[in-house]
Amino acid sequence: MEIRKVAIACQGGGIHGAFTCGVLDRLLQSKENEQEGAPAGRALVGARRRFEIVGLSGTSAGALNAFMVWYGLLRHRGQPGAFAAARRALNHLWDTFQVNKLGEAGINSLTQYFYTLSESGVSVKQTHPAEYNDWLMATLDSWSRFENLLAPNLDLGEVRPEFYDFMALLKTCAPDFPDLQERLDEVARQRLQPRLLLGAVEILSGRFEAFDSWSDPDGPPAQRRPISYQAVAASGTLPDLRRAQRIPGLKNDDGSEALYWDGVFSQNPPIREFVANTRREETPDEIWVIRINPQKRSSEPTKLAAIEDRRNELSGNLSLFQELRFIETVNQWLARIEPFTDADAPMRAAFADYKPITVYMLTMAPDHAELGVASKFDRSPVFMQSLREHGAARAEQFLPRWQANSPELLTWPTGDALARIDGS
Repeated sequence: MEIRKVAIACQGGGIHGAFTCGVLDRLLQSKENEQEGAPAGRALVGARRRFEIVGLSGTSAGALNAFMVWYGLLRHRGQPGAFAAARRALNHLWDTFQVNKLGEAGINSLTQYFYTLSESGVSVKQTHPAEYNDWLMATLDSWSRFENLLAPNLDLGEVRPEFYDFMALLKTCAPDFPDLQERLDEVARQRLQPRLLLGAVEILSGRFEAFDSWSDPDGPPAQRRPISYQAVAASGTLPDLRRAQRIPGLKNDDGSEALYWDGVFSQNPPIREFVANTRREETPDEIWVIRINPQKRSSEPTKLAAIEDRRNELSGNLSLFQELRFIETVNQWLARIEPFTDADAPMRAAFADYKPITVYMLTMAPDHAELGVASKFDRSPVFMQSLREHGAARAEQFLPRWQANSPELLTWPTGDALARIDGS
């Protein structure tokens, strides 16, 4: 059976990243079943090929998803339960991130109300979001401490730190990462797979950066961008909601402290690093992009909130398509070189480390794609679970067709993988 090397790229988009969780969970379940030697159900019927996960990348919510899968796999590397561990880690994060307490339910309802007002034309944005975020974080922390002191066994409106603080969320859901972090230099030197890439932008220099599990530990310190809790948080730092993320030890060329915003402004998600400056044997055969920003909308956005949301979607997709155009360009170069004779050996040698890469785009079904901006911040368990289930269902449609190499699937840029299944 053919084994294909696959890198999975996870786009950002707020709570819609729960859809990506569902897709990844189903893909990991397929690998778990293979590892355990158990039948994988319908997904293996007529299978002609299998996939090996050699890379993961993400931005914003996609960075959370990619990091948790990578964390679970690396923590249990070489062990029979690695894929099961990655699934547990991934789902634990989204179970923790959703509303679990009465205070969190109240905040979530208030947030939805504010976005509903915004969609109606009433602006509720803070003019100084960084200072407001500092005040809100301190207030929520004080309330949580007081509530637990007052009634530790009762829920009187508690708001857990994991609900509003990225660092608390990551430390709760990836508690063993500090131990793994001590091994990251060796991970980079050995170029252990899967490789992890997290997109962010440094706002003072304007550099678009990818934090990389293969970041050279022997290179200049100013060029190192290793994986850390702070790197994951940097990739998801929306500037109108959170203060810019600082990462200890990272500075700009002029000596100023590096400050990071959400990677949606840069690479959403990083892709070209899977190809550039890598050896042929390290390069994936395929890239599966889990895209959660819709490419199309059925009507013109006319209200300010809808316009801003659509602009955000377009900017996120623009950065994604720029990444994919790089892959497409390399594929086109290789197609032109293929007919060259032995007399053109220097040209062939120049492209010796490159190979054609197939790209599949996994998206929400059309009847799920046109969610409003408020839903990107809706952490109610019912809504988040529905997205996770939809993601699993889309992976269920994709996997057996991919394993059978079905002509029903479309490759990018022809269209989204399941476009024919959707009737479009």
